[in-house]
Amino acid sequence: MATIRTFICFDLPPDVRAQLQEVQTQLTPFGSGVAWVKPEGIHLTLKFLGDVQAGQMDVIAAAAERAAMDACAVPVTVQNLGAFPHFRRPRVLWAGIQERSGVLNRLQQQIEMELAQLGYPREERPFSPHLTLARVKDFAASQAVVARFQKLTFAPVTFRPAAIIVMRSDLRPEGAVYSPMRTIEL
Repeated sequence: MATIRTFICFDLPPDVRAQLQEVQTQLTPFGSGVAWVKPEGIHLTLKFLGDVQAGQMDVIAAAAERAAMDACAVPVTVQNLGAFPHFRRPRVLWAGIQERSGVLNRLQQQIEMELAQLGYPREERPFSPHLTLARVKDFAASQAVVARFQKLTFAPVTFRPAAIIVMRSDLRPEGAVYSPMRTIEL
């Protein structure tokens, strides 16, 4: 049976996506060594599942619906810029997410619990909500970009995610292409 590379996420509204694209645009002249995420591909991952059997999509969507049953659309704020694991030797450049009520964290934990009951392993790292803007491919070549990224200021922007998405990810030479498989309204 065919497999589908799958994750569960929030998508971003166009104005937030535009602000993040502006950050990327400011940095692209300062060197190479990083692979920028296409603006239309920036999202907030709640759970990465990897390759799953195509026949499991309905079961996964049902688990996501159960997890979201008590969640509501709360404001989340995109603010600050950072790097994983740290700026001294970054692998990922990101924009941080803050949500003060704890609803986002509870939703992510509910998704983990529902999918663990189906046999999908729990994420061992603590949930650190972020939006990946770039992946560092060559540390030496990326130093000018990383240094400028570290000095940028980012005006916080708040939005209210209205749905979670079970997303398909097709890896292609020009980058990942994402296709929504199921949308679950909050």
